[in-house]
Amino acid sequence: TVLLLAGGKSTRMGTDKAEMYGGVRRLQHIVQECKVSRCIVLCGEKERQSMFEGEVWPDPIHCRNLSEVLQWAFKQVDAPIQLICCDAFQLERDGLLQLLSSEGAVPLDEQNKRQPLLANCPKGFKIGAFDGTVSSLFSHLPSLDMGSKSYQMKNFNLPLD
Repeated sequence: TVLLLAGGKSTRMGTDKAEMYGGVRRLQHIVQECKVSRCIVLCGEKERQSMFEGEVWPDPIHCRNLSEVLQWAFKQVDAPIQLICCDAFQLERDGLLQLLSSEGAVPLDEQNKRQPLLANCPKGFKIGAFDGTVSSLFSHLPSLDMGSKSYQMKNFNLPLD
């Protein structure tokens, strides 16, 4: 199961990242090419639900931030989970296939930084102790050197990125 994270307001970027560079549709197409059986778009506020096609989940009203949404979503899915953030603008089929074959890891980008919003979590994965950061949820997963595909693991937060 892929959890495609598309709920942010993209305030730092200045435009909705879920719609940039082919957006969520492009990522859903890549997921489909990789023969993933289920792709769930976590859309954020309920008003965003109609922006996306397929299986789309709005954030539960009791969740106040991404960490809480992820903790909730992991309890809903009884399968391996691959996270994909909607600002993974450089992610391609070969990069996703490498992530899916890792059987549990957090990929490293070109600067050797862990990218937890692209984590691959095996079936039965238990989210880590939360210390206020999303990365803490996946801190006990090993890092994955993506080699020549590490550039695909970059996420984009500012227009200069």
